[in-house]
Amino acid sequence: MKLKKAVSLASMGLLVVASSIIMSSCTCHINDEQLAKIAELRRQEKSLNSEILSAQSAKAKVEAELKARTQEANDCNSRLEIVKQRLSVWPNVWPDYTVQP
Repeated sequence: MKLKKAVSLASMGLLVVASSIIMSSCTCHINDEQLAKIAELRRQEKSLNSEILSAQSAKAKVEAELKARTQEANDCNSRLEIVKQRLSVWPNVWPDYTVQP
């Protein structure tokens, strides 16, 4: 029993030492290709951000024009309703006026 315990402790120790050696030997160094790719991606990001800003400003202009056109249409429709109401009573536009024969 003691032999099994000693073997398992020794194997655990070897496993810990081996994994620490393997983990410490892996260092993260960025190579030139990766640096170039990062630079290209940053350029693309700046370009896309500027496109987004221009699209947002264009959207704001279009929304403002749409709001103005909608207001014009509403005004036109209200005037049209007034004209329709007056046309429906056309001969008697002035109800207090009587025609003299």
